[in-house]
Order: sequence, then structure tokens, then C-alpha cells
Amino acid sequence: MDAGGLLKSFMRGVAQPVFIVTARSEYGYSAFTASSVTSISLDPPLMMVSVAKGSRSHDPLVGSRYFIISLLDRGGVDVASIMAGREEPLEKLRKAGFRDTEYGPLVNGSAAYLVLEKYRVYDGGDHSIVLGRIINGSVPGVVECPLLYHNRSYTSVRGC
Repeated sequence: MDAGGLLKSFMRGVAQPVFIVTARSEYGYSAFTASSVTSISLDPPLMMVSVAKGSRSHDPLVGSRYFIISLLDRGGVDVASIMAGREEPLEKLRKAGFRDTEYGPLVNGSAAYLVLEKYRVYDGGDHSIVLGRIINGSVPGVVECPLLYHNRSYTSVRGC
């Protein structure tokens, strides 16, 4: 197995939260599921997301001033499946349901979300690594039953 195959196999064993990343720029809309999302810094408050350079969402995200990271709960399987598809980002947003905000599209059904202002973009091989500074958002409380992706299927934490 090549190194890329090893990486995929390795990461299938890790349960990861399901995030939706959305943006709007002169290049159009960006909308996709992402597991490569993490907090980077508290001061300034930075988050990181990576986006495939060949994806339809790449240029709109990299070219945007703002982007939104939404966290789904166990009821978000349909939204996650739509956003993981290969359709045009705007079509995925229409199917999932969204509202256009001053910062970009916000997907309906988000359990929590953060609004970020683009901070830096780095080369990450076949992906771009986008850092954003948190400027707004809504986290109504602890997401008790977050949607997880593990071994190619959606699940949640035990007891949910």
C-alpha cells in the first residue's frame, strides 16, 4: 500500500466530528464537509481548515474574506451527505437549505457555528491550509450528540 493509502486507512480508524465549511467570494460559493478542521490558537483565536486544490470549493474559499465553519449534530446526516457530494457548491447549499449572511452562506440545521475572517493560506500539498480568525458565531451550549464520521459512515457518541 502506498503512503496515501496508508494515510486513508489510518484516518478511517479515527472518529471525527463532521463540519460544514461555507464561503462566498468573487469565484462563487464554497460548500463542503470537512474533517480536517482544528483549533490552532486562542490568542488570536484561530481555526484551520484544509480544502482540496482540485475541488470546486477551493477557489471560492481561498478567495473569500470570510468563511463559516458549522458543526452538525446527529440529526445532520442528510446535510452532511449533501455537502459531501460532487455537485456545484451553490446547488448543494440549495438542497441542504441555507441563508446568505453578510459573511457568507450559513447552512440550516447547524448545531453551532463560527464566523472566521481569513488570516493566512498555506500550501499543503494537494490541499490548501486556510487559517481563519474567529470574529463571530453561535455556540448555544455543549453539542450533546455531535455527528461523527468513522470508517466511512456517520455515527454519534455512545448513548445518543
